[in-house]
Amino acid sequence: MQCALLTRACEPCSSQLPRQALGRRSSILSLSRQGSWNTGRPTSVAHRQSAWRPLPAGGWFMRNRFACLLVLMLPALAVVHAGEKPGTSSVVLRNVTLIDMTDERPKPNMTVVITGNRIAAIGTDSAIPPHAQDIDGSGKFLIPGLWDMHVHPLASSRWEWASRVQVANGITGNRVPGTGRPLEDIVRLRKDVEEGRVLAPRFIANGPIIDGPPANRKDRSFAGTPDEMRKEVGRLHAAGMDFIKVYTNVPRDAFFAAIEEAKRLGIPLDGHVPLTVTAAEASDAGMRSIEHAYRHRMSCATAEAEILALLIEQKKAQAAENYRQSWEREDQAFRLGLESYSSGKCVELGRRFARNGTWFVPTLVEMQTRFRSEYPEDEAFKDLFKDERLRYLPAATVLQWRDEMAWNMGFLVGRELQSGRNEEAVFREREQEIANRLKMVFDLHRGGANLLAGTDADATFHFVFFGSSLHEELALFVKAGLTPMEALRTATVNPARFLGAEDSLGTIEQGKLADLVLLDANPLDDISNTTRIRAVVVNGRYVDRAALDALLKEAEKAANP
Repeated sequence: MQCALLTRACEPCSSQLPRQALGRRSSILSLSRQGSWNTGRPTSVAHRQSAWRPLPAGGWFMRNRFACLLVLMLPALAVVHAGEKPGTSSVVLRNVTLIDMTDERPKPNMTVVITGNRIAAIGTDSAIPPHAQDIDGSGKFLIPGLWDMHVHPLASSRWEWASRVQVANGITGNRVPGTGRPLEDIVRLRKDVEEGRVLAPRFIANGPIIDGPPANRKDRSFAGTPDEMRKEVGRLHAAGMDFIKVYTNVPRDAFFAAIEEAKRLGIPLDGHVPLTVTAAEASDAGMRSIEHAYRHRMSCATAEAEILALLIEQKKAQAAENYRQSWEREDQAFRLGLESYSSGKCVELGRRFARNGTWFVPTLVEMQTRFRSEYPEDEAFKDLFKDERLRYLPAATVLQWRDEMAWNMGFLVGRELQSGRNEEAVFREREQEIANRLKMVFDLHRGGANLLAGTDADATFHFVFFGSSLHEELALFVKAGLTPMEALRTATVNPARFLGAEDSLGTIEQGKLADLVLLDANPLDDISNTTRIRAVVVNGRYVDRAALDALLKEAEKAANP
């Protein structure tokens, strides 16, 4: 990347969508004493956990002369004090109410001192360093920076705008479970973020997803046998991947081979539960995290075995290009899942997840978009495309969303009418599915399962947005039955625990990384208050509201150059 993220912030940006749219190795990341993330993949699980401990300091994000010129020209947008050496400047937030996530009690009238990339002091009378940037936080609320634990921003076609939008929405960390971007590019980009040359969420990534045959996507790798799987897991581990992600079509024996090889090599295995494996079996085997609430909800159904058999038939029919049989089997499995959902079975699955240390990333917001029931000619459908967030997407993407949603609705209604059910029945089933997925999350939570907030944003799922949709995910957790504090944990404390980084992330405590979000209202009163962002601290850099707005303008311009 030639420029830091703010280098074009002064350029004029249209507020309207274009008319036509309407080292060669990745690694587990180590955190420097100043908050930079240094690479260096440990060789064992114990080393992998200790890799988050402080190491020597990293560099500065403003290596580019244009970025420096911008800071000199626009002091209001400066996130590092001009003339001060990076890593030594201080920011002080005074009179702020702290929601530090160590307990449920907000702490009023606190002072937080940030030096370099770390929280240097917290208290009611903390000394203010000379020449510090002094911020009055009266009436404001400070929370840890938010993590999107399932998001896909790394594609070269979307990074420039997706990273900006995320920072502007208080997202300071990403887990990226799948990207086709070349490994060398990922390593370079990650280093730029680690060393502060790019203002963006810190991230971990796994490289390509491993799926089973057929090998029909260039951005994935494929393994159809245990030997092929062991070889592929070993290849990705040797390349320095942070974790392994498997997908839906992996054969049963290859899946268990992946688990065994990942354990042997000391690298976590996450992903989709293959169709030939139950979620309980995957958890017992040692799968670290299970992604999404679709199809995995069959594990909360009393008819789980029958549903699995139908979905396997559906895949075979699809491979044979028998599309009518394919959608009939999928529809049968869908309705059987609705009819046989069991809260008791789901709570027990949550207990199993808790015992085994299996995490669950439901991506509820992405699920909601799959079950929209608006007709293209309805006002509700048209109103969707008045969403202000569409300006931060490429115009071609917005047009594609509109066309796909219209086609999908027509196809859905047409095929369901052929099955003898009327439209109202179909839409009622879709509403029930949304309700069941919320119920599933709460039942797993009641059983003790650990939850992570993720969106699956990748610009292909309709109305799932980078940045802002994470706030929608938190709201859906609350709608499912979690408290606002419990929902916040899924994007703060829980990611730190998941990553083995509790000494540096997740809470606001002295010595931890300064990734913070300053809010105008208390999110414990109303979880939607996480959207009322006054400022974001990214790796120690204070980005005020004016600078965040400039980032959004940058995103708009980057999405539609």
